[in-house]
Amino acid sequence: MAVKFSQFTEETVASNITRIVGYTASGNINVQIPPANLDTTYSFATTQDGSNVDLTLTGTKTGSSSTTEVLQFTAGSGVTLTAGTDEITIAAIGAVTSVDETTPGTSSGTPIVVNPTTGTVLVQSMAYAGTTNVGHVPTGGSGTTFLRGDGTWATPAGGFTSFDISGDTGTETVNSGDTITFAGGTNVTTAVTATDTVTINVSGDIWTLAGDQGTNQAISVGNTATIKENTTVVVNSVQVGGGVITTGTATDQLLLDQASEMTVTVVNPGSGNQLYIDGAYQASINLTPGFTYEFNQDAATNDGHPLEIGEVLDGSTPYATGIQYYGSTSANTLTAVSQADYSNTTNFNSYATRRVRLRITQNSPTLYYYCSIHSGMGGNITYGGGAGVTKTVDSFTISNASTNSITVTSATDPTSKDYIDVYINGVYQAKANFSALSGKTLTLAAGNFPNGSTVEAVTTT
Repeated sequence: MAVKFSQFTEETVASNITRIVGYTASGNINVQIPPANLDTTYSFATTQDGSNVDLTLTGTKTGSSSTTEVLQFTAGSGVTLTAGTDEITIAAIGAVTSVDETTPGTSSGTPIVVNPTTGTVLVQSMAYAGTTNVGHVPTGGSGTTFLRGDGTWATPAGGFTSFDISGDTGTETVNSGDTITFAGGTNVTTAVTATDTVTINVSGDIWTLAGDQGTNQAISVGNTATIKENTTVVVNSVQVGGGVITTGTATDQLLLDQASEMTVTVVNPGSGNQLYIDGAYQASINLTPGFTYEFNQDAATNDGHPLEIGEVLDGSTPYATGIQYYGSTSANTLTAVSQADYSNTTNFNSYATRRVRLRITQNSPTLYYYCSIHSGMGGNITYGGGAGVTKTVDSFTISNASTNSITVTSATDPTSKDYIDVYINGVYQAKANFSALSGKTLTLAAGNFPNGSTVEAVTTT
């Protein structure tokens, strides 16, 4: 039988359907099926499986075998599972059921005790029991007691008696009820500026810097006492007290050093420029070992003539042990510079402060001071308080105009013509005026000594 589906009426309400038309492939049979035969029926059941519970789901459909699926609930730590008829009971094992308080106790180190940790929990606060124990303040205190180190309340023993204030001229006892007064003096005032605060103000000259020659210097508040080199006191036209170098460091130290200052100027006595030391030409300057010596070239006459120290007179290799050159465009300012920078005439001429410091020790070699630019301007440096150094002064009156040499009378032969200073009628003669030295005989480079002149020769050996 052929069925035309377009002839059916659509039904949207399932409960109104009582039969469903169908067709079987086997036998070509048209059938009517009740809707209920198309439904699947499900049922649930719980069963105890040890500590777990199995939930079984069974599905049944008319004309078909039942289908079963099992879902298992597994008990975890602290949890129990119990199967019921239509339910599963889940319960906690050992859970806190109630919290209560208990009687306070005494601490032995733990301020709060929780006991037990399962079931009914009691929280206990422990009182302080002294020494290193901790806990709450125990009962029993009052306004006149204190908590002792052993954990008990106690009343202070005794009361205030007295105490002593010791001074440099005696001791004062302060008793209960006494008043301590801070009294001002000539340069000290006291004032109570706030609760429990006493302010002491100092004014005027608070101390005096005394000298051993009868001169005292008052030091006022806010002033600074400066210890410096004496460059102002002159006795019999000679400056005294010089040579002390003071240096304030970044700490609370004031460094003192002994140095001998030699003022250097450049003078032309008529026979060429010479380096004058402390106002006179010195063919040989005598420096005592163990001290620092400062050559001061601040004078403008030194322009173009930077001083240098070397082991060879007018040499090309400066001495470098225990020596420091200083150059600064500011006056009286020691700024360390290299020897090369100091000898650069452009730099040298721009400096307002020009110093060379030399430390003489027992091991210092034979040294010379000279101009690093021009030869024949310096002399040698000897050591000691004159020991080993001999100066011989010869005076000759020239009556023979053909004389071109003189013979000195020193005990030993001079080692160089640089060690003989010659003056003709009081005028110093440059070393270049003499050509040779043979033993004790010094010969002019050209010409003769002027007839009738007085020649003086100062020989250093």
